[in-house]
Amino acid sequence: MLYPSKADCIAVLSAASRVSDEEMLLALDHKHLGLSRNAMETAAAFLTERGCFNRYTFGAGGVCVGALSLQGRLRLDQLANG
Repeated sequence: MLYPSKADCIAVLSAASRVSDEEMLLALDHKHLGLSRNAMETAAAFLTERGCFNRYTFGAGGVCVGALSLQGRLRLDQLANG
């Protein structure tokens, strides 16, 4: 398994932190995040395996994530401040 960089994880978690409705999904766009497609997908897969999002989908349309779970909020805080 590939391990994403700290900056890649922060970018994905920060984007997902803007989702307020637990039913809504945010389509991640690597260009808006300033990441390569591979880096974004690696970070998203890494974070979903660790339960950082309430909902997520990986499909032909790309990667979509929902609001951050408690684990996701804690991980974002840990990465950004520690």
